[in-house]
Amino acid sequence: MPRMVMVDYKACTGCRICEMVCSLKNEGAIAPSLSRIRVYAYPPGLDIPTVCVQCIKAACAEVCPQKAITRNNELDILTVDRELCTGCGICVKACPSEAIRVHPEKGTAFKCELCNGEAPCVEACPADALSVYSVPFDTRVFAKPSEKVADELKESLLAIPEGKGRTRLKC
Repeated sequence: MPRMVMVDYKACTGCRICEMVCSLKNEGAIAPSLSRIRVYAYPPGLDIPTVCVQCIKAACAEVCPQKAITRNNELDILTVDRELCTGCGICVKACPSEAIRVHPEKGTAFKCELCNGEAPCVEACPADALSVYSVPFDTRVFAKPSEKVADELKESLLAIPEGKGRTRLKC
């Protein structure tokens, strides 16, 4: 079963500690641009962490001309072979959750690889908004760009229920 970092979007406070821990663990520097998890802010106060959901049928792996993205069967996560990756960015365009990027300094694709099963971002999250789960189905159902997640949350959180004397506000 694929393992993934699951996000509770309603719990995220936008502190970005996950980004700091991730970039420090993987790059030796505190730099959000080097983090494998990214937190995007959307008004009115929504913070949306985006992280690879480790799809079983992964579009990034399917389109890679170098076959640099493969599944580590032991950990059941997708990994990028930086020796094979040319940094062409085709995987970036294919990812439905926009969770893979080309490293700004190394020029190769990079994404969450669950720190070989450790996921220190999960441990560091003070709001418990992150968890590691083994999911018994294709996790592509969770693969959405942060903007779409924010729109869905705005709709569900800000909607005023109709009925019982209430009417929906139209702006």
